[in-house]
Amino acid sequence: MTNPPDSSQSIRSVRTSTARIRIRPVLAAVLLAALLTACGNSDGPSSPGSHAAPNGPAGSGVVDGTVPSPPDRTVSGLRDDTRHITRKTTTGTRPRMVKRCTSRVRRVKHTSTSGTGRRKRTRTWYTNDSYKDCKKVQQGTTRYTRVVRRARWCVELDNVGGNSTKDDVWYEVESDVYRRATQLKEGAKLSFTPLRKGC
Repeated sequence: MTNPPDSSQSIRSVRTSTARIRIRPVLAAVLLAALLTACGNSDGPSSPGSHAAPNGPAGSGVVDGTVPSPPDRTVSGLRDDTRHITRKTTTGTRPRMVKRCTSRVRRVKHTSTSGTGRRKRTRTWYTNDSYKDCKKVQQGTTRYTRVVRRARWCVELDNVGGNSTKDDVWYEVESDVYRRATQLKEGAKLSFTPLRKGC
């Protein structure tokens, strides 16, 4: 038995409406899960106790877009000891050079021309010019002072930079820094800019 056309169309409409009613809760659940996932991966502020990762390239030392300042040459620590290395010299000898001149005479040629064409005449004559020929020659020896060791002023620090393991570190300093260190007691805080490390 065949259904009338109107009744079959009504049955299809009912089935389609039922399917739509069943699909809507599923779509709503999928959309809600997608929204929750997106919120969990957002770049918002981190929660308390979390640590933000550095923004710069790996190994660059850049964190949050800031570059660490260059190291300061000034050192600080606790005054330990001082040392003054005196200047050491020695004497030596070297050749004594003096200027010695000898009078000499040389013959100089002169020419002059007069007239033009066939009447052009050239006159030549010579004169003797005196001059001195000078050069340096050795005449004995002379003594001089040679520096064997230059003067140095040094300061020794303990607890350099607040590090208790960095003790007995020597620095070469200017003479005024050395004098300032000698006026402090051992263990007093001291900071300065060294000339070089070691002494």
